Amino acid sequence: MTENRPHLNIIDSRFLELDALRGLAAIMVVLFHYTINSNAVLLGWEFRYGVTGVDIFFMISGFVIFLTISRVKQWQDFVVSRFARLYPAFWCCMFLTAIVTMFFEPELVNLQRLLANITMMPIFFGQENMDQSYWTLLVELIFYFWILVLLVIGKIRSIVGAGLTFTVLIVLFHAFSPQYPSFHEFATRKIELLNHFPLFFSGILFYLIRNGIHVRRNSLLIVFSLLAACFLHYQGGRSQYHVTPTEHYVIFAIFHIVFALAIFGKLGFLNQAPLLFLGKISYCLYLVHQYIGMRLLLIFTDFWHINIYPALLITIAMVVFIAYLVNKFVEIPANLLIRNWYKHRNQKGSHTRSREIAMQ
Repeated sequence: MTENRPHLNIIDSRFLELDALRGLAAIMVVLFHYTINSNAVLLGWEFRYGVTGVDIFFMISGFVIFLTISRVKQWQDFVVSRFARLYPAFWCCMFLTAIVTMFFEPELVNLQRLLANITMMPIFFGQENMDQSYWTLLVELIFYFWILVLLVIGKIRSIVGAGLTFTVLIVLFHAFSPQYPSFHEFATRKIELLNHFPLFFSGILFYLIRNGIHVRRNSLLIVFSLLAACFLHYQGGRSQYHVTPTEHYVIFAIFHIVFALAIFGKLGFLNQAPLLFLGKISYCLYLVHQYIGMRLLLIFTDFWHINIYPALLITIAMVVFIAYLVNKFVEIPANLLIRNWYKHRNQKGSHTRSREIAMQ
């Protein structure tokens, strides 16, 4: 299936600005969860704009998808690559969260919920996520499924046309939702990519522009994608409950400007060790920060009566450390182990086929 790979001038050097942006997005989301509700009362303020940190993650996912598909020879390579990247760290963090949940709210943990969460798509089995932050993971999975379909049918080189078509259909689907309110509510709850796809599409377009591919056309499409993302503010995303439409529109615009600056090499000043470190562990940090972190914060403030500010710093330090441990001892080793197993399996199969051909 090598003919299905996009014929792009892939940039192989590490794009450090993306790691820095991941780190910033992770901190935004962490601060959002740690400064709202009762903690906002103790602090006297809240960082509600942090809810939009997931928007950056979605744009980055669209951007880096080419770094994955440029290295695959067949669709199975893509599946193994995404599985190795997502699931081992997720399982580790999910079980850690389940253990903490059993200590604080044992009634919320049962076999059905655990088994459903192992799939990363518990909503399809009528179960809640073990951690409410995990809702974004299914959005990512469905986006990868969309990419997989393009790979299987040999249309990955038409990804821009497919992305534009999908974006237009999504806008129309939401625009005419009063005609089918029940189905609209069901679809947007089960397939939340319908609420966020334009951000992935923007990431794809930014990658192509960085590679000098149809810069003018893709720049115009980014404007359309940005407008589509603004239109979807009220269509199921979590941000609508924390920021106003105008605020979200401005934030969307800022994120797109930031990406434009990044691809033209204007954000090199972000490549600082702390941000790059946070970017490296951002996936694990995202997976462990909410339920585990909120419970730690509750212990420090309500039971040990520590002032909210040192409690906040201690909690962030602890979840960062946990994320580092998972990244170092689970995420990276498991990723390499699975990839190496798959590589050796393919090599063995290739050698076996070669011998069979030679014997014919």
